Amino acid sequence: MVSVITIYYNRAEYVMESIQSLLDQTYTDLEIIAVDDGSTDNTLELLHSFSDPRLKVISHPNQGFVKSIISAVSLASHEIIAIHGSGDISLPERIEKQVKVLEERPEIGVVGCYVANENMVSNESMISKPEIDKKIGISKQLLHMNIFLHGEVMFRKSIYLKAGGYRDYFKFAQDYDLWLRMSLYTEFAVVKEVLYNRFTLSDGVSASSSKISMQMYFAEVARQCFEQQSKGQKDIIQLHGVYCPYYRRRTKRLSSIFWRLSIVSLAQKDVEGSSYFNRLSINEKLSAQNTIFAALLVLLRKSKAIQGLAFLLFGRMNKYKRKANSTVAKNNRTRVLVGESAELKKM
Repeated sequence: MVSVITIYYNRAEYVMESIQSLLDQTYTDLEIIAVDDGSTDNTLELLHSFSDPRLKVISHPNQGFVKSIISAVSLASHEIIAIHGSGDISLPERIEKQVKVLEERPEIGVVGCYVANENMVSNESMISKPEIDKKIGISKQLLHMNIFLHGEVMFRKSIYLKAGGYRDYFKFAQDYDLWLRMSLYTEFAVVKEVLYNRFTLSDGVSASSSKISMQMYFAEVARQCFEQQSKGQKDIIQLHGVYCPYYRRRTKRLSSIFWRLSIVSLAQKDVEGSSYFNRLSINEKLSAQNTIFAALLVLLRKSKAIQGLAFLLFGRMNKYKRKANSTVAKNNRTRVLVGESAELKKM
């Protein structure tokens, strides 16, 4: 049997179709654990409107996504865990085809799939096609970029426990931290079919500069923890708990990510956002590129003519790169998602 975990907070508009997609799976031997994390709308009422005995509804006062999913996994009765994002859609054969991989290949502990992404804010859509690079190995590939969305993944609970499970330190990037640690104990696989529809909503990470920056900071902590664990050492979370940010190394890696985000913001004609991300880049690691870019941003504020020219130049650059990234994604080489590490590495 499979335990499907899905966490909801104020998703009344999407919960019915999302849950129904799980009940309509061709693989019927399911336990669906749906957690209402203290919603203030009628999400809980809608969850209780289903009568299928496979659906177990749990409600508690709001405690956040990570604590909710940790609790839900601990309640799961079965060895195979499938994650399903709130409001997303699992296509009918998703569970069946991912289970088949785990049944036929015991060396695989984590399996993803292709994903149809629809951004409800920008009205853009694309197909994400993660590809595992066997030449470098999954651990090094994940360290370079997170190729998996949270909701598409199915994993073995035994590997999850061996890796230490989700860690409630992470407000964002909790899945990335888990994939990195799980990669030390198992192999990953991808079902090369679109089995999952993911929707980016207005309250998602990519809708806010502050949320994007928080995600990037958490992702960097995850990478540094993985680097320590891969050497057989305790990581900074294990050693220092919530105080681990004081022990995090400032890196050129994160500085470059923030600098790229500042370019993207400028291409979107958001001077304030561009300045915000460039300041974070400078604070992380001073470099020639973020110093020069800071000077450019000062000029943009003083001259509308220079500002218009910059919008045109960076807008065209961004359009070209988005087109190139879309072509790459169609060729199964990577995923490109606003606010995700993969896009930042490809810009």
